[in-house]
Amino acid sequence: MARVRLVSMLILSMAFPLGLLATAAAAQSPGADTSHAALAPADLKWMPAPPVLPKGVQIAVLSGNPFAEGFSMVRLKIPPHTTFAPHWHPTAESFTVLQGPFFVGTGDTVNKSAAKALPAMGFASMPAMHHHYAYTGQQGAVIDLSFYGPFQITYVNPADDPSRK
Repeated sequence: MARVRLVSMLILSMAFPLGLLATAAAAQSPGADTSHAALAPADLKWMPAPPVLPKGVQIAVLSGNPFAEGFSMVRLKIPPHTTFAPHWHPTAESFTVLQGPFFVGTGDTVNKSAAKALPAMGFASMPAMHHHYAYTGQQGAVIDLSFYGPFQITYVNPADDPSRK
């Protein structure tokens, strides 16, 4: 009986670490792209942003595929006097201002007196479903935006959706 217990304990002591290794291996997606990205500004491929964003906004994909499931980071060039009407996303988003200022506020209407001006190196993080808006002043802005895709945006007022204009 003691020998059976000893053998059982030995098997369990070996199986536990192997189980952890198997769990860690399973946590990595088999098709996950494990390559890294190192991009100089000249390497960026700028293109018009999707029509659900304001006209004139340009986008460059830094990592991931914004329209597929998974983490993505994009860089946006936003022209002067551009407003992102109040909207929300089904997932959280974060952004860093590279050139600004970029103005951000929360709520269902654009309230410029309540918005926060974020200068270059400013940061904002919005939880999923959080109603917010943003706009640029006379200078325009460049931001790095990160989120878990696919990218989706819902305007509080459907008439504000630029793709419907």
